[in-house]
Amino acid sequence: MKSKVKVLRASIKAFAHATEDIDKVRDALKNILPDEIKNAINNLNVTTVRGHYGNEINILDLTLSKNDSYSLLKNILCKLEETERNILLASLSSRSGVKHSHLYVRLSKQDAYLGKLKLLDGSDVIKLVITFSGAKKIDDLRSFLEDIVRQCK
Repeated sequence: MKSKVKVLRASIKAFAHATEDIDKVRDALKNILPDEIKNAINNLNVTTVRGHYGNEINILDLTLSKNDSYSLLKNILCKLEETERNILLASLSSRSGVKHSHLYVRLSKQDAYLGKLKLLDGSDVIKLVITFSGAKKIDDLRSFLEDIVRQCK
């Protein structure tokens, strides 16, 4: 049976603090994108704000369309190690919105820069919010993600 769950969009955000090289943070964001949509990095928005002590903080964010968002989700699920995928699926209820229309994922910014994808619940992360339609229950979202994982092999 074909899933009724659909990916609508994805939002990607990371911070580049004054002590960080903004180009390296940009590269980390680019590294989580699948090859076929790497040029989406050209649509990256950068907003500069001041921190509590006046330090410069650059906020890098990118919003992807429906098809690109699905490609991103598949890329992440396929590149995570099996243990990481299992953690993601096991903790799905704490990573999804109340109506199961959002999936919140945090990836290690340092590992992404090095070309690896790892979950991280710290602060030095790339934050992803993937928006779905059609997930009435958490099990709908879980089944949809598991179907994608099966396509990785």
